[in-house]
Amino acid sequence: MPASGSPPLTGLLSALAQPAALVGAEGALSWTSPSFRDLFRPEAPPATLAEWESRSPPGPGPLMEELRRSRVAVRGLATASGVSPLRLAWVPGPGGDGVLLCEGGARRSGLHELRERTAILEAMFHSLSEGVFALDDQHRITAMSRSAERLTGFAEGEVQGKVCGEVFQAPPGTECPFHEVVRTGTGFSQRDLVIRGKGGRAIHVAATATPLRNRAGAVEGAVVVLRDLAEIDRLRKHIDTGSSAYGIIGAHPLVRRVVEKVETVAPSEASILILGESGTGKELVAHAVHRLSARQDGPFVKVNCAALADTLLESELFGHVRGAFTGAVKDRPGRFEAADGGTLFLDEIGETSPSLQVRLLRVLQEGEFERVGESRTRKADVRIVAATNRDLRREVAEGRFRDDLFYRLCVVPIQMPPLRERRDDIPLLVDHFLKRLAAKEGRRKIVSPAVYPVLLHYAWPGNVRELENAVAHAYVCSAGDTLTPEALPEHLLAADPAPGTRDPAAEERRAVRDALDATGWNKGEAAHRLGLSRTTLWRRMRDLGIRDRRRT
Repeated sequence: MPASGSPPLTGLLSALAQPAALVGAEGALSWTSPSFRDLFRPEAPPATLAEWESRSPPGPGPLMEELRRSRVAVRGLATASGVSPLRLAWVPGPGGDGVLLCEGGARRSGLHELRERTAILEAMFHSLSEGVFALDDQHRITAMSRSAERLTGFAEGEVQGKVCGEVFQAPPGTECPFHEVVRTGTGFSQRDLVIRGKGGRAIHVAATATPLRNRAGAVEGAVVVLRDLAEIDRLRKHIDTGSSAYGIIGAHPLVRRVVEKVETVAPSEASILILGESGTGKELVAHAVHRLSARQDGPFVKVNCAALADTLLESELFGHVRGAFTGAVKDRPGRFEAADGGTLFLDEIGETSPSLQVRLLRVLQEGEFERVGESRTRKADVRIVAATNRDLRREVAEGRFRDDLFYRLCVVPIQMPPLRERRDDIPLLVDHFLKRLAAKEGRRKIVSPAVYPVLLHYAWPGNVRELENAVAHAYVCSAGDTLTPEALPEHLLAADPAPGTRDPAAEERRAVRDALDATGWNKGEAAHRLGLSRTTLWRRMRDLGIRDRRRT
């Protein structure tokens, strides 16, 4: 009986001195207590009540029918010591199954004790604020608390007897983490998971799973406790909205300085030049300036000046009229007109040609321009925010960028720090990227502590954009719920530590790789060179994220 036969009840029945068994609706003995099995040793106990009756003298009628009718039966039944008079007490379950208690005399206290203690257990089970459910050794759900029903949307009757991984929709190709507990006998505590409730609804929980063992030590199921993290996520989102500063993630003083400068200059109409290496988040700053300005209700228009040839970029910025050049089959407004009343973000402004710089200077000075192929002067009320990964002061000094345009653009410079100068923000960024992936993929994953030394000692020439790609790579390549070092891109694992840092893990990784390369990846010889056992070498390779090249 699923509800009464949940693992906590079998533990109680095992502790009772009197023999007990769980009996299915058709009379099969699905579980027997040690004292029940002792009645028949050294022989095996019967598999059904009907088989037990067949070993015994004839009775007044089928035993199962008498128990259902009277709840108590007194019979002479076969045991290892011969035919014994036994009093059988029946505790029915909701599905026609039940608990059978055997007594050698007229004592009924065991039945009353069982009923009383079972009622207490069930009251405790259903009063917990966390959701609780139990599995048997076949991964089938045998019981579910009221809180688990509310959390998942499933009623207990809907899921009893069903395989847990199918109910909560484990991702294809992966093992349900609760199945793994039953299979391995190893539990876990407060694991961050996303499961699927009724209708496929994603539910973010902290799960604790404990294997249940019989007296012989064999795993016979598991109990799972689910803590709903929806409220925590809501609070975290509220906090993150304030602390992430308009999408700019980081707590490093260099990042806080950028945020403070954005908040100071955004309400003005001054042109802003954002400086920094590729991938540092210059576009995020441009968006933040727009959102904090008086133009926030106007358009935000972006142009990548490095993506187009000079003639095409001129048409893109200022527009063109029909017949202005081959392919100009109709009039087309440019980005300046599209950004009227808002902000125009000129990304990679350092890639523009001298002739285009002249036209940009005129727009900045007078607010006027002409479409390509047209003599009519047009006006646009636009705030310019520009960005570049070049050293524009050097470009000006070497004559590749107009000094008058530079000073028009660089009224307020904002310098974006590279990721290598704010390594303390890497865990914050990783958490941010994982949340976005979880929201997109419907599956939340956590990071193994062994991953962070690799991330913290890499040079990150591609900055935050490269980190985001590395996290996405590890997310996709991790089959389970934990991102491990071996799931990171290979070039991160093979890279030397960044200048100015010392990474013992990286040094050990390099030493192990050198030994493996020198021996043609012969594990025995490499282990001998390193002074390790072969088993220890395998473990260090796993912990350091070193893939076996012969297998990959």
